[in-house]
Amino acid sequence: MKTFFKKIGSLIVTKEIFEDKKSLRTLYKYFLIGLLVRFTFLPFFFQRDLLSTYQRAAETISTGDFGYDNQQMLTNVIHSIYLFIIKSIFPAINQLFSVLLEKDTWISWISFNSSYNVFTVLTLFKIPYLIFDIACMFLILRLSFDGEPENKLRVFKYWIFNPIVIFVLYIFARHDIIGVLAILVALLLAKKDRKYWAIIVLAFGIALRFFPILILPILVFYLVRTKKDYIILSLVGVSGLVAVEFFSYFYFGKSVIFPLLNTQHFDYLLSPKLELVIGSHSSIFIFVAVYIVIILSFLHIKKKNFDILLNYGAIIYLAYVGICYFHPQYMIWVVPFLIIIFVRRKSLLYYHWIQFALLMVILIYWGDLVTKFVFAPMDHKYFVYMTGIIPIIERFYDSAEFVNIFRSIFTGVSLWMIYLIYKDNKKILSDELKKGKIKEV
Repeated sequence: MKTFFKKIGSLIVTKEIFEDKKSLRTLYKYFLIGLLVRFTFLPFFFQRDLLSTYQRAAETISTGDFGYDNQQMLTNVIHSIYLFIIKSIFPAINQLFSVLLEKDTWISWISFNSSYNVFTVLTLFKIPYLIFDIACMFLILRLSFDGEPENKLRVFKYWIFNPIVIFVLYIFARHDIIGVLAILVALLLAKKDRKYWAIIVLAFGIALRFFPILILPILVFYLVRTKKDYIILSLVGVSGLVAVEFFSYFYFGKSVIFPLLNTQHFDYLLSPKLELVIGSHSSIFIFVAVYIVIILSFLHIKKKNFDILLNYGAIIYLAYVGICYFHPQYMIWVVPFLIIIFVRRKSLLYYHWIQFALLMVILIYWGDLVTKFVFAPMDHKYFVYMTGIIPIIERFYDSAEFVNIFRSIFTGVSLWMIYLIYKDNKKILSDELKKGKIKEV
């Protein structure tokens, strides 16, 4: 029995940490403090999208229509199953179910926040994100620094106390962590050279959320061993999205891909553009051009290792948030890649905190919905009627220009971080070539 529990412990926290008592105690300390921080925020804050997510799930339960939110079908299925389970167990959910079915967004929001058991329900709504978060924090231990328990602990610390993770999951309350977990599993499989399983899991992540598709090309280029792998792995990579498209079209009579291409979220990729002739139809989409340069840069590295792959993942997502219009929760996609780099280049950690501070100002873009209304569960009347941030700024300066100044600084910081990561790439390649550890692809 003792041997069994040792194996379980090694499986969860890695063998290096489990066999080092000092490291294990430190990990317990980080974990418990991190949980305390999470439980502090869990019941009190949320952004309106959390309620919308569970309203779609409630509608699915009520009507039996799993295609109700066909653009995020798998995410809706996960939330619908979870809501059905907790509805059967906790009376608080039953008492608020009519609120979840309310069509008027303002009435449902007010009714939800004014409910006497709003804190209980918010906690239950966020529990899945906590579970996925815990899974991520232990998975990420295995991505790098094998045989280096101290560095693995640093990775764990940088995740569990990461301000973006805490903000997105427990204050903003968004579900992107589900897709992030899929990326981490895919990366771990890629590290173990399980190329088909790695791409299959990433394909599932793409079906959950579109953003993992941004790293599909570099993952394919990292995993290919033969020429036909380029075709096979690429096709498998988009198979999840294609499967959801076929299922949605034939079962519900709705397309997933074409409405997705016409949403504002996809437009964010194309909005930054450079007109070749003012007033003409000729433009260069800036992010697309930069993305191609990044992909070609990775492709032409003749000798690759796993840390280079992780660095390029960070570069891609930093380029996205640095160049494109984005929603605050999108920042979480870059975190798994960055925190491993923090161990090698601590200066990036400080820039990441600067990014977070700037993000708190950029939130003003979306007005009351993502600023004062986030605190509404504590006293909805007070936060509804209190003066918002935008009117205060407008007394002294144009609010849009004010935010855009900080957005520009954010872009500058993000691009500088990309430059530092490129320097880290050179160091990794130089060090590994000296050791003769990199296999030529």
